[in-house]
Amino acid sequence: MPLQSGEEAAAGEREPTWTAARVRALGASTDLATAAAVLGMSRSAAYKLIRRDAFPVPHFRVGAHYRIPTAPLLAVLHLHDPGTTPEQAAGAASVPP
Repeated sequence: MPLQSGEEAAAGEREPTWTAARVRALGASTDLATAAAVLGMSRSAAYKLIRRDAFPVPHFRVGAHYRIPTAPLLAVLHLHDPGTTPEQAAGAASVPP
């Protein structure tokens, strides 16, 4: 069965693969929608998990927006810097007292 025009466009438009370098290039933190894409989940699923306090990465709120630190995001994906343990990477996002 041939693809119709709408299906054809959707099939040809693939998101680029998230690499450790691309995640690091996001900066110190990223928005929830981007973090969801990195983790391979939908934006709505990410918001549901955040509301249940079950998102797999530490997060914080800035006003009405959620921010996800990139170091723990890399740690969850086991893409932390060589020589850094996952625990150190997750702790790197914590704010000193």
